[in-house]
Parts: sequence; C-alpha cells; structure tokens
Amino acid sequence: MLSKTQSYFFFAAIIAVYIISGFIDVMDVDAAQYASIAREMLERGDYLHVTNRYQDYLDKPPLLFWLSALSFKIFGISNFVYKLPSLLFALLGIFSTYKLGKLLYSEKTGILSALIFASCQAMFLITNDVRTDTILTGAIILSIWNIAAYNQSGKWISILAGFVGIALAMLAKGPIGLMAPALAFGSHFILRREWKSIFRWQWIVGLLVVIILISPMLMGLYQQFDLHPEKGISGVRFYLWDQSFGRLTGDNPFINSQQKPQDTDPFFFVHSFLWAFLPWSLFFIFGYWQKLKRIFLSRFKLNETEEAITIGGFTLVFIAMSLSDYKLPHYIFIVFPLAAIISADYLLRIFENSEKKKLQHIFSVVQSITIALVWLVILVLCVYSFPIKSLLLWVSLILFLTLNTYFIVIKSETLQKFIVVSLVTMIGANFILSTHFYPTLLSYQSNVAAGRFIESKNIPNEQFVCYISGGHSLDFYSKRIVPWIQSPQELNDKMQHGKAWVFTNEEGKRNLEKENLLPDSVITYSDYKVTMLSLPFLKPAEREKMLKKKYLLRFQKINS
Repeated sequence: MLSKTQSYFFFAAIIAVYIISGFIDVMDVDAAQYASIAREMLERGDYLHVTNRYQDYLDKPPLLFWLSALSFKIFGISNFVYKLPSLLFALLGIFSTYKLGKLLYSEKTGILSALIFASCQAMFLITNDVRTDTILTGAIILSIWNIAAYNQSGKWISILAGFVGIALAMLAKGPIGLMAPALAFGSHFILRREWKSIFRWQWIVGLLVVIILISPMLMGLYQQFDLHPEKGISGVRFYLWDQSFGRLTGDNPFINSQQKPQDTDPFFFVHSFLWAFLPWSLFFIFGYWQKLKRIFLSRFKLNETEEAITIGGFTLVFIAMSLSDYKLPHYIFIVFPLAAIISADYLLRIFENSEKKKLQHIFSVVQSITIALVWLVILVLCVYSFPIKSLLLWVSLILFLTLNTYFIVIKSETLQKFIVVSLVTMIGANFILSTHFYPTLLSYQSNVAAGRFIESKNIPNEQFVCYISGGHSLDFYSKRIVPWIQSPQELNDKMQHGKAWVFTNEEGKRNLEKENLLPDSVITYSDYKVTMLSLPFLKPAEREKMLKKKYLLRFQKINS
C-alpha cells in the first residue's frame, strides 16, 4: 500500500488534471446549456425561477445553476468559473469516499477507495464535461458517509450532515438524491435484521431538514408553473415524480422520443460501467461477486460485523437506473464511490494475503494488458487522429510512457506497484487528453468560436442574430441570448437601418444569397458535433467529409 506522502502526491496530481480540465471549453449540448442558464440567471437576478433563453425551464433542479451563477458573480464568466462549484463537489465526494471506506473497513481501505474513485475515468470526465451529476455524486456519498457515521455513533451532527447531503443531492437532480441513500441503508438494515433502525424517529427530523432546504426550489416551481395552469404542467409534480420516476414509467415529458435503441437496453449501464470505471472495473467485478456470494451463503442474513451499504446501494440503484426508459452513461456515475470501496476492500484482501500469490500474478498481468490498451487508445488519438505538435507535450507523453514501462517491468507483484502503475496511467492519459485532445477536438465547435469573436468585437446585441443554426455555447461565449430569425425577410426588416451579423449554416447562407442579401465579410468555421465521435471523424483522411460549414456573415448595410 502507498505511504501517506505517496498518496498525497497522487491526489495532488489527480486534482491538477481536474483543474487543467476546468479551463477547457464547455461542450454542447448539455454543459453549454447549463452554463448559459447560469449566466442568464445572473443576468436576470431571479434565482427562484429558472429560464432557458428567457423561456420557462423545468428539466433539471436549480442547484448547479445557483452555484455557477454565484461563481460567475464572484469571479466573472469563464469556463473554469462555471466548473468550479462542481469541482469542489468532486473533491467533497473523494473525501467522503475516504471517510466512508475508513468508517466501514480501515484507514487503508479509505485511502485506496478515494484513490480508486478519484482516478477512474468517469471522474476525469465529469470534472471536464460538467453537468448535474458531479454535484449529485458528491452530495450522495456525503450523505451516505454521514448517515453511516450516525448509525455507529448516534451523533446528531452526523445525521444532520447526512440529510443536508440528501437535500443538496435533491436540489441537484431530484428524488434520486433521497432514493440512493434510502436503498443503501434499507438493504443494510434488512440484511442485518436491524428492524428498529428502519423506524427511528430521527429519520423524520432528517426529512424535515430536507424539506426546509428544498423549500425555496419548491416555492419557485409552484410560482412559476402551478400558479399558471395555462402552462399545462405542474412544476412540483414534475420535480417530485416525473423527473425521476417518470423515467421508469415513461411519463417524463422531456424524454426524447427519438432515443437511440441502446437507450432502452437493460444492459446499457453494464458496458457503460466497464469503460467508465477503468482501470478498476475487473477488480470491482471480483469484489462485488465475493460480497454477493457471501450474502447468498448467509441466506440473506449478515452479522453485525458485516455491512451491506456498499453492495446494497450499488445494486439497487444500478437496477433502478437500468429499468429507466432513458439512459445516458453519466447517470450511473453516482454509484462509483460505493464501487470504489468494494474494489479497495477486495484488492487489499487479495494483495495482503500471502496465499493469493497466483491470483496476484493474474491480476498484475491483466492490469498490465489494460494499461497497454489505455495507452494504445491515447496514442491513436494523440499521434494518429490529432497529431501532437507541441514539444512539451511530446516530452510529457514520452515521460509518462517511460514511467509506466519502468513500473510494469519491475519484478514485483505488490499492491503498491499495482496501484502506482494504474494511477500513473490514468493521470498521464488524462493529462494528455486535457492538454491536447480535448482542446483540439473542441476547436470544431463553431458556436464557441463565433461567440468568442462576437464578444471580443463588442458587437451590440441588436446587431447579432442566428438563422437556422445556433446553440447554447453561442449564447454563453457571446455573453448574451442571441435572437433567432426565421427567414431572410425577417433579417431585412429587423436590420434595415444598420449593420447586421448573422450566424448560420450552408443552407442559411444560400437562402440569404437567393434574396440578394450578400454579406461584405464571411468568416467560415468547420463544425462537428463533438459529443458524437465517429471513426471516420477520427481518421484524418476522412475527417473533412464529416465536417459541416458554419458561417459568421457581416452585412455592412441592409437597404437604405
């Protein structure tokens, strides 16, 4: 196992990569939309009623928007400032994972659990492409740790902190914030036959804390929707039922009717978990199976020294998510802290058992193969797909590869070597992704480039419009809600007494030219939907065929 100094070093290195990712542009659609909503909230000065492009918005609870708007108010509007609150919740989640692992098992388990959780690929993703799930994950594991601490110590500060965590999770993404801890502790109490624990009166006090903390949001929803029946939807009902449980029943009005087939695949989260929990996925499977087998052998009755918080919380939430009619990979990330604790406990049991030498060897070989595959992907992306041009990045890549090779070839199969190889790989791979791959990939977001140009040139609001094409990142980076026009004639009518800037696509440019609206200046952008990567796009020879053209057109004068 790593020393404290070594552990602190790796935590610092992981956090450094998170911070670097904080400066990367936000991605369309979700992250850009949430950043734009937060900026709009700050602009409007109304924090109870959430709007998107000045229209009612209901799909997500407001905590991410509140925190990001506050962050904007304090530090100004930028990529990092938008992501900062979520980064802090990610760090809170890592600390809470450590505390829960330590509480349930040992100090070693706590440290290793936190390292596993912090270094899995999912955490590097959700501290970069920031959505509501980063805050949700941190708040849920905060609540589980503190309620588990209360269950052992009976201290009121723990139960209050636990239910504050539940309230924050509910403010981040709805009732799943209450459901996840309830499933974790419900299964724990049932398997240990602690019936009295289920009916503690203290839970009522905790629920009152939750109601008090989420009441501003409920009041805002009631004022914005329920007091206006003509809007045809109850904001309070949507929040308490449709948003979460409606995904299970199919009643959620925001579920996209054009879902991909895999969205309803009951095994969708299985393969999502396998890649998102890398490089620890295999060891979680073994650890999970050992815990599950113990429950079956005990005929679903554990003794007072055993816990079911981790396996119960993971399993029941995983099943509930898998039954949903709508799935995205990041939905399942909320169980990763529990998966990290299960993995850490199992790895310590195997590598600290002198009779498990054969299994240790097998695990070391398998992990070496996993590491090699991770680096193969990085080399394909950063040498073939988007060749690195910076000498400093080449030196960094070679240094990480050399370190990995050195640690792999050392004739040792200790847990320390196993952990170091895995951590160096994930830190190095994501450092290269964050400093080269993502910035290069996101250069194909034309909305971002156009928005930055408009903001840098101080183009007045009334002179800039979208036609046919636009997006939330255009709003965010131009620091305004960009109006849309529906026809060339509308541009002619709207802008006939002055200059005009129009962001559009190839169809829009042709339509304007047909109406004899000829720009005096044209800025052309190559555009690609970066969240939908495809193999042809990653091949340099075929990439041009995958790109679409977007335009920023300047009309010096429209009519006289």
